[in-house]
Amino acid sequence: MDYLDIHSHILPNVDDGAKDIETSLALLEALKTQGVTAVIATPHFYPDYDNAEEFVEKIDLAYKELKNAAAGQDLPRIFLGCELRYFNGMGKSKSIDQFAIKGTDHLLLELPYGAPITKLVLDDIIALSENLGFKVILAHIERYYKVKGFKKLLKLISDGYAIAHINADGMTSKEEAKICEKLIKGGYISFVASDTHSVKNRPPKIKEALDAITDRLGKSTATRLMLKSNRFLEELETAYEKL
Repeated sequence: MDYLDIHSHILPNVDDGAKDIETSLALLEALKTQGVTAVIATPHFYPDYDNAEEFVEKIDLAYKELKNAAAGQDLPRIFLGCELRYFNGMGKSKSIDQFAIKGTDHLLLELPYGAPITKLVLDDIIALSENLGFKVILAHIERYYKVKGFKKLLKLISDGYAIAHINADGMTSKEEAKICEKLIKGGYISFVASDTHSVKNRPPKIKEALDAITDRLGKSTATRLMLKSNRFLEELETAYEKL
């Protein structure tokens, strides 16, 4: 079964992920050994200090460079997206579409660390879905379980305004494994993603995570998550054929 990693920092020299093309290729090789057959490059965009036009140009060039370098090497297929940091009022922004996963209406959204999940945040996510038509993917929500308003965020997922992923290393972490299990059992998780940044310090752990899910929650649960990844990959491939 094909497996799509929806969150990674594999583009060379654009954020705190891969620093050069050699690191990018090493990460692709590492993802391959984890059973990943396709990956979305999702570099960070921080609205407070990044320039949108410069960012889009930079990641387009880095994406083309990596695609060319990886050509013919039997590595995971590469798609382009972005990890967009939340900002107040984004639910009314007319320029958000440039940060969506290319060719789709999916938007990978990162919430600020440690900040309360306020009504304003929740309303913006709802507006992204209802008013702007995005399918919001909340990045690594296991990180926010201690944050005020977390239960309301889960309610928003239950109500269909967003979906969410956990990081693979959350399933192998003593601190986060239990909350990841609870989130999966509760039906809040659609994807397991690597969020890989480097081979040594933040390597991809997709296989370890899926093995842990199989051991603790059953093979059917792991298979369900793998099938969701596979279906999203099929959607991406169809979208890219139209670009």
